[in-house]
Amino acid sequence: MIMMVKNNQRQLSPKALHKLGEAEQEVVDRKRGAERVVEALLNDELSAVDLVKQATGKTTSAKVSVNYKDRRIGKSLPNPVTLFKPSEDICAKLRKLFTETLDTRVIVLTCLPKDIQTEAFLGYITIESFTKLTNAALHLVIPNWRTLVAQGLSED
Repeated sequence: MIMMVKNNQRQLSPKALHKLGEAEQEVVDRKRGAERVVEALLNDELSAVDLVKQATGKTTSAKVSVNYKDRRIGKSLPNPVTLFKPSEDICAKLRKLFTETLDTRVIVLTCLPKDIQTEAFLGYITIESFTKLTNAALHLVIPNWRTLVAQGLSED
């Protein structure tokens, strides 16, 4: 029936077409969410437990395994790194900053523990590890960050 509607072989009212379009978008969004979960699990960004906590909105921290550029320096630095969700008012400020600048470094730095909360620490880790930290920090502070980026791109 859907193919008949798309090929204009079966006429539907505008309201029915709108409902059909909403249902199709819901399926696409659900599939994207499932793909993100699988991608996060495959890339070791988050554990399955962390993903469930994130889905229920109860995530307050995330452990991320990191690799260091220099093994000698890495021996004295933590692995895995635990990121912590900032207070709700700081999260609101970070969301505002993110929508204006798309700057993720500030979000990562804010989520790092105080003893390693420096840009120098970010210089010690590999690019892949920085990407993992960025994804985990964004999920803590702005769970729907991909939607915000997509909306920002579509408005331009």
